[in-house]
Amino acid sequence: MEVELDIAPMCLKTNKDGSRLVVGCVDGSVRFYDTSAEVEQQGALKEIWRFVTKSSVRGVEIDDDLKQVYAVTKNRALCVFDMETGRRIRCILKCHSDVPSAMCVLPPTALKNQQLATADESGEVKTWDLRANEPVVRKWKQQEEEINDLKLDCKHNLIASSSDGTLAAYDLRKGKFKVRSEAMHSELSAICPTNKYTYVGGQDGFVEVFDLNEYGNILERIESGYEMGVNGIVELRLGLLLLSSNGSNKLKLLNVMPSKRLGAMGSHGEDDIDGIDVITISQDKSTVFSAVSMNCSIKKWNLAPIVGQIPILRAQDAKKKKGQVAQGFFDDLVGGNGDEPKSKRQKTSEAESGEDQDEEESGVDSDDEEIDDEEDHVIDDEAEDEAEEEEDDEDVDE
Repeated sequence: MEVELDIAPMCLKTNKDGSRLVVGCVDGSVRFYDTSAEVEQQGALKEIWRFVTKSSVRGVEIDDDLKQVYAVTKNRALCVFDMETGRRIRCILKCHSDVPSAMCVLPPTALKNQQLATADESGEVKTWDLRANEPVVRKWKQQEEEINDLKLDCKHNLIASSSDGTLAAYDLRKGKFKVRSEAMHSELSAICPTNKYTYVGGQDGFVEVFDLNEYGNILERIESGYEMGVNGIVELRLGLLLLSSNGSNKLKLLNVMPSKRLGAMGSHGEDDIDGIDVITISQDKSTVFSAVSMNCSIKKWNLAPIVGQIPILRAQDAKKKKGQVAQGFFDDLVGGNGDEPKSKRQKTSEAESGEDQDEEESGVDSDDEEIDDEEDHVIDDEAEDEAEEEEDDEDVDE
């Protein structure tokens, strides 16, 4: 289901089961929608409430446990809303020294009642207890440039990706800075922690793989097929990632461990015009939402019928050559040439054309050799006939 808004969406977040969606827009409005199956049948999103702030929204989050919605705006405000009524409960002015750029809800088990983590364009990270009079709990500044994403892994580490090309980890239990990675090949953006590894999107089109709880060095680099960078990563199931880029309207599938690019799950927007700016997935992994700011649209993806048709790849499957995979709904997309960057596709086509030309030239030579063999064979036959005639003449003379 795809719906159009009257204003460009900048950020979005869904709840545990995908039945609710909060959207932050460029006009400063925070909008809360009902996206349940009953509403989907009507072909539109049902707006529950809307609150208009004074500046464009830079990040939104949903806290299902506390029934609250959080938003940070360009004028450095941090707002808390009641999920049911949309009433603004609290607003902290100048929550950061620079413009906020990312936020992440923390679990109820976090120490010192930490509810929320935020970050700004200067590299500063803060954690908050918004029920206290002094809401700031922790404060760190270990990165030099904008924090593009914040995520919490299963080891209670808060992970921050930065435009300076580094990944930083903060131990929430001990309240200490843990480690900062070496500078990667490009800016780091989207983060996707899993049970074993943490995947981070880079602006050079690669996915950086880090071992869980060890963020000093990368474990592997996987080419995504995007040329403009990876701006969104979510895990659909164990070993299967969904990627998005603001330079492409395609949502691409990536199998990991073994690493193999699958085809596109679908598209949102027009080719070569729109790019997918942000994606979010429900906690039960049943629903994905994507947003395109250029055409002011949001699309809902029900994952059950899609993921069920994607094959589970094993190590031996990843070693198969192209064209040897059994035919299925997604099998023709496995390792497709269309997933490769244009520069690589051009090199491949040039190499193939060169091989064809060599084959044509070698084919002419082989034909000439075959013709020469036939001529030699004819000459041998004539010589044999002459020898037989001479023998007959000798017999007659005798």
